[in-house]
Amino acid sequence: MLLYIARCAGQFGVALVGIVTVAFFLMRAIPGDPALYMLGDFATTEALATLRGRLGLDLPVWQQYGIFLFRAVRGDLGVSVVTGQPALAEIWAAVPPSATLAVAGMTVAIAVGVPLGIVAAVRQGTAVDVAVMLVALGGISFPVFWVGLVAILTFSHAIALFPALGATSEPGFWKAAHHLALPSLVLGLSVAAYIARLTRSAMLEVLGQDHIRVARAMGVPERRIVWRLALRNALIPVLAVIGVTFAWSLGNAILVEAVFSRPGLGSTILKAILARDYQLVQAGVLVLAAAVVVLNTVLDLVYSAIDPRLRQS
Repeated sequence: MLLYIARCAGQFGVALVGIVTVAFFLMRAIPGDPALYMLGDFATTEALATLRGRLGLDLPVWQQYGIFLFRAVRGDLGVSVVTGQPALAEIWAAVPPSATLAVAGMTVAIAVGVPLGIVAAVRQGTAVDVAVMLVALGGISFPVFWVGLVAILTFSHAIALFPALGATSEPGFWKAAHHLALPSLVLGLSVAAYIARLTRSAMLEVLGQDHIRVARAMGVPERRIVWRLALRNALIPVLAVIGVTFAWSLGNAILVEAVFSRPGLGSTILKAILARDYQLVQAGVLVLAAAVVVLNTVLDLVYSAIDPRLRQS
């Protein structure tokens, strides 16, 4: 077990360095100059050169990368070139709204996806099954930002049921929940489609096993077979995938925040990209990648503790 934990830790470090490295070089491949953004179009050549030197942008890219890694190991991710504040502190301040949206979205996904998958499995081959699978296919196929725009046009402008903006500065739980409802629905339904398909497959596999046939032959009510015998076993792979899809939900939350103008990691990273704020983008990618990799690593450890056979893979 200790060897398996060490291997997971090594994979965690390699994945984190790889993701941050790709983000580092991609940001510098995008046209634009942070110094010009800060000083404006009428800045003199001398002023631009001075600011680039102060920010370290006049150094070769490989040297900038080495300095970034050296500081990152010590927990120093630099200072935002736009706000002048520590980049890591700004990113941490943007995490709670994104985490709230991701948790709300996953709650919607589980509440919608699991029952739909069960109904589709029980009614296999019927019109209900076909309808559920078509809806799930549409939920997987359509981009989440497109669904968000359609939701705003329908539920905010056409029938005025929810506000178009996904956040409010007014105090009160119900005010915040009202603004959170539509973004969480959009995020949750995109993940619910995947969970519904997986739940259906898992339920069909369990319903076809011998002990289910024996229970039916003994006259056990169908309702008890579905909810007490089949569902208990089918939820094992479903719960495993729900943990993985939470990381996916956190990534989609960034797109939903941009569509609904919500504060959080999405709006912070998007503004940083437009401003060529390298330090802030790198800090955001590092925190987001660390959250995803840590979640996947913890899930791997939990699964290996439950099923020791996974340690051999």
